[in-house]
Amino acid sequence: MGLFSREKSNENAAPAVSQGDSKITDQLKGQIKQEIAVANATELVSKASESCFNLCLQKPYNTNNDTCIDQCLAKYLRSWNIISKTYVSRIQEAANAGEI
Repeated sequence: MGLFSREKSNENAAPAVSQGDSKITDQLKGQIKQEIAVANATELVSKASESCFNLCLQKPYNTNNDTCIDQCLAKYLRSWNIISKTYVSRIQEAANAGEI
């Protein structure tokens, strides 16, 4: 029931979302996606650098180190892309199946 009337209130109804609220929500979602992408890219660079430099840098320095680092980073990025595409594909499949 309503507070001052005899009408029944719909206690389970979701609050109405105005068009302005919807725009703000969309902007926030976009900003969150962008921040996640930046965090992922930062982590990728950090992990790739750490892994490849630990693998390839030897003392004393020689030009083979550069080749090793280039190849290592290329492999790391290819692997990251494959894993990322597979992950996104599986998430989309789960969402389409109603599992998420």
